Amino acid sequence: MMKCDKCGKDAVTFIRYAGIALCKEHFLQFIDRKIKREFREQVRFKKDDRVVIAVSGGKDSMLVLHEMHRIFGNWKNFEMVAVTVDEGVANEREHAIKIASEYSKKLGIEYRVIHFSDFIGVRLEDVVSKDHEIKPCTYCGVWRRKVLNEFARSINANYLVLGTNLDDVAQSIIMNVSRGDTARLLRLAPHKKIRKSFIPRIIPLRRVLEKEVKLYVTLAEIPHYSKRCPYAIHDIRNKYREFLNDLEKTDPSVKFAVVNFYDEIKPLLEKEYSHMEMNACKICGEPTPGTVCKSCQLLERYRTLALKNTESRYS
Repeated sequence: MMKCDKCGKDAVTFIRYAGIALCKEHFLQFIDRKIKREFREQVRFKKDDRVVIAVSGGKDSMLVLHEMHRIFGNWKNFEMVAVTVDEGVANEREHAIKIASEYSKKLGIEYRVIHFSDFIGVRLEDVVSKDHEIKPCTYCGVWRRKVLNEFARSINANYLVLGTNLDDVAQSIIMNVSRGDTARLLRLAPHKKIRKSFIPRIIPLRRVLEKEVKLYVTLAEIPHYSKRCPYAIHDIRNKYREFLNDLEKTDPSVKFAVVNFYDEIKPLLEKEYSHMEMNACKICGEPTPGTVCKSCQLLERYRTLALKNTESRYS
């Protein structure tokens, strides 16, 4: 049996990129310190801030909810609001909402549910039935970001905290590099520059691997919803996940290396593209680098397809 390098007790894992074996207690402490360090690097919360925590009910967001309470739960006048976005996928969100709601209540954190149908006027199920070319994940990702920003702004929140882990960050960097999308690469969270109408996003799991999140919530017995969205199999991100996971087999620190490289070049990119400003979408007013935001473009596409579908049925 492998022994913990800190105390000699039975180890629960071996951290390959660090070359250490850790028991349950020291593994949890190891991750707690990582997350607290990430908060210090990304943001300086004030005692009277209001922070929205995006909680899907999955392992990542439930760990973030747990850590927000552990670190900031005793701060007076510091408001935390946990929110779940119901995208409108049949039989998909009910159980996750129940888990997130009950755990938020246990921690004494205000909890709310917001719906695509209220903010966008469309459910994801409606889109899937009409658009057979653009993948559901494209609609979902764009609309979820818009809805969370609108909600956070509507309650005068200062920050939006997301459960984005190291795997997610590394994948996003590689995806945007492979597409040559410098503008989107620059807009990746965390956000330190305050932009009008845009709520800064904080990602405390930025240096925590997905498998470490899984182990943490299991050992700490944090409730979470483990079922994947039925449309996730169509996500192009899966290919980048497989690519990085294959590299990780021979280079256990490759995901950290990708993020470290991005952090090094980001100031150079910001200087080079300092002229790029966010505009207000001429349709909805949300921040966008162009004139019409991606959310409104997708909504217009859906409405056009829905109209064609209706006309074909009556022709």
